[in-house]
Amino acid sequence: MAATYIGVSASTAAAPTRLVTSTNMVVGAYTLANTTPTWQGGGLVTITHTAVGAADTLGTIAVVGVDLAGNTRTDTITPIASSTATGVIPFKSITSITGAGWVINAGNDTITVGFAAGAIACGTDGTLYAVVVNATAAATVVLSDSTRTIGTLKASIAEGAYNFGIAGCDFTGYLKVSTTSTNDITVVCSYTRPSGI
Repeated sequence: MAATYIGVSASTAAAPTRLVTSTNMVVGAYTLANTTPTWQGGGLVTITHTAVGAADTLGTIAVVGVDLAGNTRTDTITPIASSTATGVIPFKSITSITGAGWVINAGNDTITVGFAAGAIACGTDGTLYAVVVNATAAATVVLSDSTRTIGTLKASIAEGAYNFGIAGCDFTGYLKVSTTSTNDITVVCSYTRPSGI
């Protein structure tokens, strides 16, 4: 069993302005307010668009950063008019965010860039072996992958190790841990595989 662990001791609520606070859309680099999620592990990047007058031609946003395996990756996200678009690559840290193809229309539209809710513990297919509750959990903890909810630990669940069988529980795409409190838990799961493997 090749496994690693990640501690999660912070709320994993969505942080829509974590990377870029509200700013005019541009063709070129955006100024980063932060480079990592507010929690341990990785996160999926979100782009939230706000129209000023008639919507602009939105173009694309290239997000460059480091994934959970230490690979430099690029996720090109197409903003959605007056809505939020979510990327598909779990990033541990962000190096740059650059706009391309944006064309102003009736006013300078704005965007924010941040992270979707949930700490990504593993960024590829893998196996969940256990969750260790280090202190009685104040809020629920939801474990999910790219296709389904795997399990939910209820609020006020007692300290202890909660195992997912001898062989563990396989997950698809990534393993996400979601909680709205500063619970102190440790997730034991597969390593994130390097890209291309």
